[in-house]
Amino acid sequence: MIDQLISTMIPVTAVVLIGFAYAYNTHVNVSVANRLNTEIFLPALVFSALATRRFDAGLDGWLIAATAIIVIGSGVVALPIARWMRVDAKLFCPPMMFSNCGTLGLPLALLAFGEREFPHAMLLFVTTNLMFFTLGAYMIGSDLSWRRIIASPVVMATVLGILSSLLELPLPRIVLHPVKLLGDVSLPLMLFSLGVRMTAVRRSDLKVGFAGALVCPMAGLLIAGLLVPWLPLAAEHRALLFLFAALPPAVVNHLLAESYLRDPEKMAAIVVIGNAVSVLFIPFGLSIGLVSMTG
Repeated sequence: MIDQLISTMIPVTAVVLIGFAYAYNTHVNVSVANRLNTEIFLPALVFSALATRRFDAGLDGWLIAATAIIVIGSGVVALPIARWMRVDAKLFCPPMMFSNCGTLGLPLALLAFGEREFPHAMLLFVTTNLMFFTLGAYMIGSDLSWRRIIASPVVMATVLGILSSLLELPLPRIVLHPVKLLGDVSLPLMLFSLGVRMTAVRRSDLKVGFAGALVCPMAGLLIAGLLVPWLPLAAEHRALLFLFAALPPAVVNHLLAESYLRDPEKMAAIVVIGNAVSVLFIPFGLSIGLVSMTG
C-alpha cells in the first residue's frame, strides 16, 4: 500500500512541479486553460468515467448517504476553525469537504479492495463529484444561481454519465473514444495550472495551507468514526469510507477558486500542502478501515 501511495503521488507531484518550474521565470496566464478545463475537458473526463462503469446505485443508498454526511460534516467541523483563523469560510470549508477521491482515492481503493469493490469506490466518487459541482460551486462562487450551477457542463456530464451507466446504453467507439481523449487532458492540465499558481503563493498563505492539510483528513476521519458504526453497511463499505475520509483536498477546488477568483493563491497552498501531508493520513485511514472489516 505504501508503494502504491508513493507511486501515485510521485507523478501527481511531478506535474505540479513542472508547472511551477515553467512559470517561475515566465509569465503564464492559465485562465483560458482553466476555462477550457471547466467547460470541456473535465466534463468529458466525468462522462467517460461514469458511462463506462456499471454500478447499481439503488442498492447502495446507505453508502451514498454516509458519503454525503461525511462531506457535509467535515464542512461543519471546519467552519469554526475558519472563523477562529479569520479565514474566509467559503474558501476554507470546500477543500475540507471535497477530497481527492478521483486521483488518489480510486487507484488506492482498487489496490486495497480489488475490482470487486471498485464500483462502490466509483459510487463514492460520483456522490462527492456531484456534490462538489453543485454545493461546492455555490459555496466558492457565492454569486452563482442554482439554475446556472445545475446547468453547468460538469453537472450535466455527471447526470448523463450516470444515466448511461444505469441504462447500460451502448456507446459507439467513434463517440466514446474522442470524449475519452478530451477527458485525458483534464487532470494533467489541472495539476500543471496548480503548479503555475503556486508561483504566486505568498508566505502568509503557508499557515492556512498547513491548517487545511491537517483539518481535511482529521475532520473526515472524525465524522466517519462517529457515523460508520451506526449504519447498516457492509464491512467493505465501512473500509472504503474510512479510506476516502482520510484523503487530502481535491485539485478541482483550486480550479473553481481560479474560475471564480476566490483567492486562488490560498487555495493552491491548501491543495498542494494537503496532498503532500496525505502520506501520513492515508495509511492511517486505510488501517482503520481494514480493522473495521474484521470488527
